Amino acid sequence: MNDSDIPIDIHTNKLLDWLISRRHCQKDYQKSLDLIRSKIKLAIVDMPQIDEVEDLLRKNVFDYYVCQRVLDILKKTDRSSKNIFGQYTSKRFQDWQEILKLYEKDNIYLAEDGQQLIRLVNYEVPSLKRLQSKYEQQIEEMERSILTQQKQSKNFLNEYNANCKKLRIEGESDDIRKELFDQLDQLPKRIDEIVKKISGLKPVFDYYQTFLQFILPSSIECLPILRYLLVNGNTSFFEFKHRRKPDSIEEFHLGAFIQQQSCQKNADDILDDDQIDFGDFSIECQTIGEKDPNKIESIEIDWNNCAESTMKSSIETESNVARGEEALGLLLNTEIHNRFLNELIEIEHFLLSRIAEMGSYYAIESFLFESAPTIIQMTTVDDLEKILSTVKEFRSEFESPSIKALYYMKNSPKYVENLYHKLNHFKELSKKALKKANDLERKRLNLIQNHSDIGPQIENLIDRTKSIQKRIEEAISKKYNNRIVNIMGGVQVL
Repeated sequence: MNDSDIPIDIHTNKLLDWLISRRHCQKDYQKSLDLIRSKIKLAIVDMPQIDEVEDLLRKNVFDYYVCQRVLDILKKTDRSSKNIFGQYTSKRFQDWQEILKLYEKDNIYLAEDGQQLIRLVNYEVPSLKRLQSKYEQQIEEMERSILTQQKQSKNFLNEYNANCKKLRIEGESDDIRKELFDQLDQLPKRIDEIVKKISGLKPVFDYYQTFLQFILPSSIECLPILRYLLVNGNTSFFEFKHRRKPDSIEEFHLGAFIQQQSCQKNADDILDDDQIDFGDFSIECQTIGEKDPNKIESIEIDWNNCAESTMKSSIETESNVARGEEALGLLLNTEIHNRFLNELIEIEHFLLSRIAEMGSYYAIESFLFESAPTIIQMTTVDDLEKILSTVKEFRSEFESPSIKALYYMKNSPKYVENLYHKLNHFKELSKKALKKANDLERKRLNLIQNHSDIGPQIENLIDRTKSIQKRIEEAISKKYNNRIVNIMGGVQVL
C-alpha cells in the first residue's frame, strides 16, 4: 500500500497543534488574524450598494471564503477602474485583495477555520443544546406548576361553593354580605318548617313525663319549652312572654335589622371621640334661706295633665301589638333556642340510659316497674330506639350547619363579617391561584417560543460546522497530493 492511500486522521482538538507542528501555520497566527479583522472592519465601510453585498453585511461573518466572494463582486462592480495593464486601481478592490493575500500567507485561513471548528464543536453547539434541554426542563416544571395552581384554584373554589351550599346562598354576586343578610329573612320560615314535625316528639315527651312522675312524684314540670311547642306551636315570642295572643304582628325583617346593627357597630368603631356629652346643666340654685319665709309661692298641680300621662303610659304598657323581635317566632329567641336544645339533649341522654338499663338488667327492671304506668311497661327497647332515632333526626335538622350559622349571624353581626371574610378569602385565593396559573402559562408559551427558535439555530451551526470541516479536509488534502483527510470528533459528535 502506498503512502498516498493511507488516510490522514486528525482529531478536532489536536487540529491546530497538528497544523503548527507540520509547519502549515505559525504559532503566532492569532496576531495575523487580529490584523486581518481590523482591516476587514475598515474595508466594509466602503462597499457598493447592491443586494448581495448587503446580505453579506447583515450576516456579519467574514472569513477567507467570504472575502473571496466580496472580491468577485468587486471585479464586476469596479470593472471600469482597470488600467491599461488590466489591474484594478480602485482602493476598495486593492484593500480586499490585500486582505486575501494576508489570509493566504502562512495559511492563516486554515488556522482560522480550525479555530472556528473547535469553537463550534466544543462550545457553541453544545451550549445551545444545553440551553435547549434547560428550556425543555423548565417547560415541564412550568406545566406541573400550572396544573398545581389550577388544582389549588379549583379546590379553593370548591371549598367556597361548599360553604355557600351549606349556607344556602348562591355566592355568585359580588356582594356576598348582602346574600348572607338576605338569608337571615329565611330563618323564621325554615324554623317553622322544622317545628311542623315536632308532633313526632309527642310520644317521647309523654314517656319521659310519665317516667319522671313515677320515679319522682314531687318532681317539677319537665321540658317546658317542648311542652309549649307541642300545645301551641312556634308562636310569637310576644305570646309566650305575655301569655296572650297579640291583636296584630308588625312585619319584622330580621336580615335588615342585623345589617343595620352591623353598620352601626362599624360606624361606632370608626369614631375616635369617645367623650360623653352630658349637655349644659347651668341651673341656678337658690336656697330657701335666700327667700322671705313669709312669701313662699304656692305650687299648683295640673291633675288633668297627670291623668293624661297616666293614661298614655297605661296604653303603652297594655299594647297588644307584637313588634320588633317580639314579633318573631319563639325559637328565634336566643335563650329559648338554647333551652330547647338542652331539652333535646336531655331527652337523648335519658333514652340512651333507659336503653342501656333495659338491655342489661331486664329482669330487675321488670320487678321494679311492676306498678309502673302502662306506657312504661309496654314500651320495649326497640320502641325506645325508634323514639331515640326520631329525636336525633329532629335535633340534627334543627342543628344543621346552615341553621346554626344563621343563628350565629342573628346573635352577632361580627359573625357575619367573619363569615364574609372567610368566604371572600376562599374566593380571593382561588382567583390568585388562577392568576398565577395564567402568568405561568404565558411564561410557558415564551419558553416554547424560545425553544422553537433554538432548533433552527442549532441546525444552522451544524451545517456551518459541516461546511468548515469539509473545507479544512479539502485544503489539507491538496497539500498532501489529494490524500484522504478525516477530521475525527468534529461534526460527527453533534
